[in-house]
Amino acid sequence: MNIIEAIEARYSVRNYDGLELTPTDIDIINNLLSNPFKGPFGNNARFILVEKPVVKLNEKLRLGTYGFITNAQYFIAGAIEKFEYSETDYGYILEKIILELTAKDFGTCWLGGTFNRKDYKTLLRTNEKEIIPAVTPVGYAANKKTIRERLGLKFTDGSTRYLFETLFFEDYCNNPLKYDEKDPYMIALEMVRMAPSAVNKQPWRVIKQNNKYHFFINRSFLNFSKKVDLQKIDLGIALCHFHLTLQHFNKKGKWHIKNPDICTLEYIITWIAE
Repeated sequence: MNIIEAIEARYSVRNYDGLELTPTDIDIINNLLSNPFKGPFGNNARFILVEKPVVKLNEKLRLGTYGFITNAQYFIAGAIEKFEYSETDYGYILEKIILELTAKDFGTCWLGGTFNRKDYKTLLRTNEKEIIPAVTPVGYAANKKTIRERLGLKFTDGSTRYLFETLFFEDYCNNPLKYDEKDPYMIALEMVRMAPSAVNKQPWRVIKQNNKYHFFINRSFLNFSKKVDLQKIDLGIALCHFHLTLQHFNKKGKWHIKNPDICTLEYIITWIAE
């Protein structure tokens, strides 16, 4: 799969086959997690593969997901030092990992507010400066989807996402950007539109000014996690889709932080195209 195919193929797997991964599978995942990924703000996160049966036997930890995930035997968890945009960098990095796993036929599912962080803090041996923004199960999807999974897919597939012109604008926030299927930048924004987000709120808004693409958060709900900023994670996922798609088309540029003061939304970062 190329990156566009991986983005289009990825969905939230909530029901797994419950089988052990092969040693080859585990090596593939561990090798991927050992890569030094950086987010757009330049920060690293560290990740581990958690084998639930081994952990329960040796650590006596529950690794609860509050009933949202069934039969998952493996999880990927990570930690990052807390700063203003740590969740954004983390979202970018973990989504890159998830898309690479998708390309290798592994199932995953973003969990930001529906897992027990205490147990993962023990496993990751986090210090007082680190947070665990999100985790994901990893494995192979069960042949039969649960009712919860079918409902989740109904509300998170592309057909229920906001329209392109309601998310992306040109010059100012009330001028919808027109989609051009031949423009790699428009395709990159369409891949942003397809990104997963907490309760499918799609908080990203992008305003194009000449060769600049300004990313903002549209905060449409109160953050229901007291531990992390879920909507900043969502922006990191969106930035990952945008950047990797541009790399697919060999489009170069750089991240830049300077609020253009062109709307009242919460500014995050700007991409300057070369």
